[in-house]
Amino acid sequence: MPKFLHEFLEAALALLGSLLPAGLGAIVSMLYDMPATWAKRVTQLWIGIVVSYFVQRAIGAIYPLHPFVLQALSFWLGMIAFKAAPSFVSGCATAAGELPTIVRDRLLAFLPSKEKK
Repeated sequence: MPKFLHEFLEAALALLGSLLPAGLGAIVSMLYDMPATWAKRVTQLWIGIVVSYFVQRAIGAIYPLHPFVLQALSFWLGMIAFKAAPSFVSGCATAAGELPTIVRDRLLAFLPSKEKK
């Protein structure tokens, strides 16, 4: 049990350490965006962290960069993703609103039409 707990804590610290540059980038960007509500800020913060975390991992898998360079990229991507979050969220909301109509039209296209002869 102590070995499992030690490994779990080590993994948790590694995860927090990898999320820290992205979070700091999103927080720095948040300081410049004052009129936002707290819910909007938290949403933008998490979008900034998640996007920059995964993009950093993808860039690190493709290009053999130094870890500090990857952390700097993560910080920078956190700032950009934070600023892009409102348009991303509104675009997702628009797509989700149009999805039922698109699915209905596709399903109706497969049904035979009722033409009278």
